[in-house]
Amino acid sequence: MKTSMHISGEILDHKLAAQCGTATEAEKVAADLCNQTSLSRGQVRIISPDDNHKGSRMEPEDQGIMHTAIRSHIWLGLAGAAGGLLLFSVLAASGLPFVVQNLLWAGALFAVFGGVVGLLLGGVYTLRPDHTAYVARSSSALRKGYYMVTIHARDRDQVGEAKRYLKDRHINTVRSF
Repeated sequence: MKTSMHISGEILDHKLAAQCGTATEAEKVAADLCNQTSLSRGQVRIISPDDNHKGSRMEPEDQGIMHTAIRSHIWLGLAGAAGGLLLFSVLAASGLPFVVQNLLWAGALFAVFGGVVGLLLGGVYTLRPDHTAYVARSSSALRKGYYMVTIHARDRDQVGEAKRYLKDRHINTVRSF
């Protein structure tokens, strides 16, 4: 699917973080991830507990997040309006008196309410509730003095590769969906 047609505006919207005890361990994990998986060095970052830019290192695509907000509202708003019109069509075809007697108003009402529901879902998608656990647990580990190796994968396959590598080495991880 073309990136411009995708609901997310982020290029690397699959996130995974690995908790490491020392800077040396984090550097080794990062280097091994780049050497033993399809991840490039730009997709793997090390965040130290004293890093001043923790947030931007965990979520580096500010522009992508803005594009996600715009795209998700457009696509889900349109999908909601279409769903409302579909529901209107089904109810009109079934002969529901209110709908049949007020075709224009009922059609507009269903389209508007469906669009509003779609826009609300677009807002929920923009908040990225799947990233909340990733950011919260990573931030908590950093406050406790751990180093975090963050992986920003292109797709689920890359996340799976990284997850298998880290699981085989018994390294604690947290990921977005």
